[in-house]
Amino acid sequence: MKKHFCAPGLGALLLAACLMLTIPARAAGRYPEKEHLPMDFADMEYTGYDGAALRSALSALEQIAASPAARTEDAEVRAALEELYGRILSEVDQLSTQSALIGIRYDANGADQAAADESAALSQLSVQLFDECYRTLGLLADTPYRDILERDAGPEILDELRNYQALTDRESALYEEEERLVQAYDQAMARPAQVIVDGQVWTEESLAQARELDDGTWREISALLEREQNRAAGEIFLQLVRVRTEIARENGYDSYADYAYRESYDRDYTTEDIETVRRAAKRYWVPLEVRLMDALSERDLRALDVRTRAFGDDILDAVEPYMERIDPELAETFAFMRQYHLYDIAPSDSKLPVGYTVGLPAYGTAFIFDDPYGDHQDYSTVIHEFGHFNETFHSAEHDLWSSFHIDVGEIHSQGLEVLFTAYAGEIFGPEGGRAFYWATISNMVSSVLEGCMYDEFQTAVYADPDMTLEEVNRLFKDISEEYGYFYEEDEEESCFWVEIPHNFQSPMYYISYATSALSALDLWLISLEDRDKAVDIYLDLAAMGMSRPYRETVEAVGLRDIFREKTMRLLADGIQDRLAEEAGERGSGNLSAVLLGAGFGGAVILISAGTLLVCWRRRRKQAAMARAAETPWEIP
Repeated sequence: MKKHFCAPGLGALLLAACLMLTIPARAAGRYPEKEHLPMDFADMEYTGYDGAALRSALSALEQIAASPAARTEDAEVRAALEELYGRILSEVDQLSTQSALIGIRYDANGADQAAADESAALSQLSVQLFDECYRTLGLLADTPYRDILERDAGPEILDELRNYQALTDRESALYEEEERLVQAYDQAMARPAQVIVDGQVWTEESLAQARELDDGTWREISALLEREQNRAAGEIFLQLVRVRTEIARENGYDSYADYAYRESYDRDYTTEDIETVRRAAKRYWVPLEVRLMDALSERDLRALDVRTRAFGDDILDAVEPYMERIDPELAETFAFMRQYHLYDIAPSDSKLPVGYTVGLPAYGTAFIFDDPYGDHQDYSTVIHEFGHFNETFHSAEHDLWSSFHIDVGEIHSQGLEVLFTAYAGEIFGPEGGRAFYWATISNMVSSVLEGCMYDEFQTAVYADPDMTLEEVNRLFKDISEEYGYFYEEDEEESCFWVEIPHNFQSPMYYISYATSALSALDLWLISLEDRDKAVDIYLDLAAMGMSRPYRETVEAVGLRDIFREKTMRLLADGIQDRLAEEAGERGSGNLSAVLLGAGFGGAVILISAGTLLVCWRRRRKQAAMARAAETPWEIP
């Protein structure tokens, strides 16, 4: 995930502190030139940011732009405006970098209230300062000096600036309240849920270690813990929904979902367009996930976890040699990241449970943060986040003008993951390599389903923002069943959606995991036939950055249109055929043939024991990992 901080208004102009930086062009000439300061992360000091220098430059530019001297071309006026514009860009770099540094500090120690307060205050200041930048720079839009802006942001920025509406006091208060509630969620999830059963206090940790419990008692206590966590976080979610609905209405939208699609993520598809993808996911991809889970047993995964148990630099050591085999520049960027310690992927009890890449534009680089699982997923996370790091490291767009087409950004990360499957056997051995290979593809398929599911869930909630927590839980249960989740007959609600931080921190983001995973899987299928072609497509995508929207970008590089149901079916069939090929079978060519049952309203009701196991795997993921760490399967 790429971490970003949203600035309101100006359409797609987002304050994306995780975003924009660049690299010197090499022989391939894929990337623009950019300076990367050779500074170790330990030497990057958080000094805070009060905005005084930025406001001084803005005030001086405003004074010139509003004067009669700005009505005609003049060399001295141009020089003064160029110098002030450069100062403004530099100060915004400092603002974004300081915001990133305090955010990293807070995420590294979720109990640090001072860091939490400082991060929240700087986030709110960032919103105000970006608003001031857009209002002030807009004064140049109708002067002979508008080319100063066009040079960096393109000619279309002038109309955006002319139509820019300044942040109102009400909007400012809403953004501040939104930030406060997001932090309240972070802190609520950092506190272990506790329940008392028969006089004994239980937490997730103690439950994971309780091997003597029978399955019925285990599920009962797990359900109580889940409900308690749902209660604490769910009330915060309801408040966030109301605040965000007000934000949407302040900006002329009836639904926050539509507002986020257009204003936060600048997508070139709508909430109505994505319904085709959701329907096809339920029809073709739910049974595909069952087939993948049948091919990759829990025992395989647990054995893989034993083989891959490593942390920090050991994982980087294992991954690094293969970057060169994909692309020399990719390897150079990886080496730069390591040399200057631009990552924190070590385990720590104090960390918040998050993983992301964030830009450090004042230094021309980026940073990877992760709270590791302690299993094979940590290798996937490193590869995934480095895909973001590489794009951020090379991007030439400035934060003021950066596009945040995250559907494209997630192809940078997921695309690198699927390309790495070719090396799984070399890294983990034949058996471990097969498990990692199919675990990666299975995770991509799950990303499609989870992305569609959470997007459908959030869209429905924001369409009815006055729901109670019970109604939200019931809604999630109904929707999740359509995506293959299974519940006991007496379960009327589903509570575990609160464990997904995106529902709170990055609303309407999750569909980007689905769209990008579909394109990444398209890339993987291409790689099976023509590896060089697939690598070229991936590198072209990375070089394009996130400046163009999703549908335009995938068409430009020759990937298929996922908004056609036929494409969704063909992609699913391609994965099934690869599974069948490995098993020595003949591919069915039609995934609908493996549907296990049909339900009402387009829902697929899956009734196999394998499906039940899949669903319980999902719901018991954290506990299962903890148990695996204590009592690993023997490696055959």
